[in-house]
Parts: sequence; structure tokens; C-alpha cells
Amino acid sequence: MNPVTEPVAWEVALEQQYVPLLHEGNMVGFCTPTYAKEIAEALNEEDRVRKALRMACLDLLRRVGGDTSRVGELMERYIERAQRPKFGPRAIAAMLSDRQRDLQLSNQEFVKFCDTYKVSPRELKSIYAGENIDRRLIAPIARILGIAPADVLDILEGTASANDG
Repeated sequence: MNPVTEPVAWEVALEQQYVPLLHEGNMVGFCTPTYAKEIAEALNEEDRVRKALRMACLDLLRRVGGDTSRVGELMERYIERAQRPKFGPRAIAAMLSDRQRDLQLSNQEFVKFCDTYKVSPRELKSIYAGENIDRRLIAPIARILGIAPADVLDILEGTASANDG
């Protein structure tokens, strides 16, 4: 009879191959060749996009006669605005856009859909504009999104991590 082997926490995988990942000639880690290539491509693409943003911001500052030494500040403002909002009315607007996409509705169909839940076209437009959301709309918005009204309130007030994903 074979003895039962107990699982061990540490093992050696001699068949696994790893390659170094380098940044400007300095080794920053090891990973499998496939992941190393994907990581390097993604990070190099990020560098290209950041350089393009810097060039665009410099062009903009030159055209409007702004201070070109503040290009970093302008870049950060644009980067911040491009990130998906986690809290506030803009976060709710992003969630409504996601819901429209999930339901595969046109803009007109989604406006009618929201109107049936007592969010008028005018109110929907103000939500998408990032304006403050009337508290009486919390329950209808929750029904549209399929989440609890408390979660909508948390997202609006930024008091919880209800929209981390």
C-alpha cells in the first residue's frame, strides 16, 4: 500500500521557463515569455500615448498663449477626467450608459425606458451633464440600474466603495 503524501506549501517547477522583464536596461522582474511580451507591449504603448498627450497639451497651450511649463498639470487634469468616475453624478451617468449598453437599447429607446421608471428625458439629460441628482430620483435610478437605493446614495455621496468595479 502506498503511503498518503501530505501536500507541501513550497514546490520546484523545473519545467517552467521564465525570462527577465527589463525597463531601461534594469531588470524589474521575471515572468513567462508570453506575459513578458504582453506586459512590455502594454507599457510601451502607454509611454507612446503619454508622449502624444504631452505633445497635444503643449500644442494647445501654445495656441491659447498659455504657460507651457504647466503642461504636466494640464496632462494630469485630462488623465483624471478620462478615468471612469467612482462617485458622484458622473459615476451614475457612467452606470446608466453601461445599463443602456447591456440592454442593447438605442438612445431614444433608453430615454423611453428611463421615462417609464419616472426619470424624465430632461432629468436624464441633466444626469449625463454631471449636474446634481435630485434625491427623489434615487429609487427610480436604482430600479433602472438594478441595484439597491442605498448603493445609489453611496455612489452619489462617495461614502462607500459600492462602485469599485
